[in-house]
Amino acid sequence: MLLLPTLITFVLGISLLTTSTANPRQSVKKWDPNGCALVLCRPAENGLPGRDGRDGKEGPKGEKGSQGLQGLKGSQGPPGKMGPAGPVGGTGSQEKKGLKGDIGSRGVQGVPGLKGDPGNAGLSGPKGDKGSPGDKGVKGERGLQGATGLQGQPGIAGSPGPKGDKSTVGEKGAKGDKGDRGLQGSSGLQGPKGQIGSPGLKGDKGSVGEKGTKGDSGLSEVSLLKKQVSALEEQLKALQSSFSKYKKVIMFPNGRTVGQKIFTTSGYEGSFNDLKKMCSEAGGQLASPQNAAENAAIHQIVVSHKKQVFLGITDIQTEGQFKYLNGQTLVYSNWQTGEPNNANGVEDCVEVSSTGKWNDKSCDEKRLIVCEF
Repeated sequence: MLLLPTLITFVLGISLLTTSTANPRQSVKKWDPNGCALVLCRPAENGLPGRDGRDGKEGPKGEKGSQGLQGLKGSQGPPGKMGPAGPVGGTGSQEKKGLKGDIGSRGVQGVPGLKGDPGNAGLSGPKGDKGSPGDKGVKGERGLQGATGLQGQPGIAGSPGPKGDKSTVGEKGAKGDKGDRGLQGSSGLQGPKGQIGSPGLKGDKGSVGEKGTKGDSGLSEVSLLKKQVSALEEQLKALQSSFSKYKKVIMFPNGRTVGQKIFTTSGYEGSFNDLKKMCSEAGGQLASPQNAAENAAIHQIVVSHKKQVFLGITDIQTEGQFKYLNGQTLVYSNWQTGEPNNANGVEDCVEVSSTGKWNDKSCDEKRLIVCEF
């Protein structure tokens, strides 16, 4: 049925081409409802409409045309909306464990890794049981002699040994030859004059010795000795003068000198026993005045430091009987009125107050140290 409109169109088109040169016509295109195009030809002037070809006979069926070329692929459309999630599948049945596979070939050794940080030291293990003693080893050969070591420090002197038995007197040796006279040495400093010793027992008369050779005249040596003694006396005076200056420097401002005694303080304060120990370790003793001049020197130290001092005087041995530290009885005292009174029964030591007077005090109190040398 579709071939008829196509055939009519084809025929009309040929007619239009054969008559177009003699009498130009206008063509009117119309679209058939079945999708075919109809071409109607008419004269240029408005004439009567011609008959359509729908009443014509149906032409023969044409042969099937060859398949046309495939059209171009259309562009991909936008993605569709995501569909709803499907139901959760049931748990599958567990299959039996398969057989263990064969051991694969050893792979290529990897590059050694970097050395790790040292681990923390582990706890020490329990002490092992004592092992059985091993067999005695073969005696080794004697080694080479080592180098001589450094000389050690001298050891501490040992305590003196017991006194040995008195040996018998040996026989008198033969008289030796007379030696050459040595060079005269330089004269030493003159020592202090010693105390006169007790006269010894009269000795037995000795045997007469051999006559000696005649000596040189000693007049020149005597004059030389006189000159040396005179020079030593001058040096001694200079030394005494220098010593006097140095003693004054040492005493200033914490010391005083009275005769052959020196009284000095370091400014330390302590109990009687502490002060006594410190003075003893320094080679002296606590100040122990034996006359008014020595007490005045101690008083000057009290005033300059504005502190009382303990004296080396106590009645610890016998209550009420004050004595020096060596146990001797006092040869001088300067008690304040009403003292000593042994208040509370504990005042066994003596202090010098700011007035220079003495007062008994407890030995546990702290006072300024004044040592006597």
